Amino acid sequence: VKVDAKGCPIDSDNDGVADYLDKCPNTPAKVKVDADGCPIDTDKDGIPDYLDKCPTVPGIAANKGCPEMTKVEKEQIINIAKAIYFETGKDIIRKISEPKLDELIPILNKYSEMKVNIEGNTDDVGTDAKNLVLSQQRAESVKKYLVSKGISADRLIAIGYGETKPKADNKTAAGRTENRRVDLNTEY
Repeated sequence: VKVDAKGCPIDSDNDGVADYLDKCPNTPAKVKVDADGCPIDTDKDGIPDYLDKCPTVPGIAANKGCPEMTKVEKEQIINIAKAIYFETGKDIIRKISEPKLDELIPILNKYSEMKVNIEGNTDDVGTDAKNLVLSQQRAESVKKYLVSKGISADRLIAIGYGETKPKADNKTAAGRTENRRVDLNTEY
């Protein structure tokens, strides 16, 4: 057993567990540890609490310790995004879109640490500058709507891409329709 100048067992990481007993001898400073000197993992998901954004609910490493959405919920978010419509040339959400947007609220409440990138997109009709502004305003409108329903603004990031991310050919009416959209992308 290695000892310091006072004859006490050395605790290199200062976690209160001597190195000879410490199963995790390189724990970062100020991290709560168990009796073995390893970082505490309250939800037992393999992600220590100090790295876990959801320390009381089992999750996955890809979500920083938060639970993974079900396949059905992921598909639901894609379908919600496809049903967001605006008044022509404006950032006003059409009333027909509100019931679909309301379906997003319980999902966001269930995954309370999840953030959503609200990405506004346009077709190429009009100037690049106007389309960029319009796409940002539309993304902001969706954010404002969700905040009005109780979702914290700091979980929502509104980004306007204008006509820079087309999904289809802008040479056809169908393609332009597909390019006028809001994408909802989740992250932790």
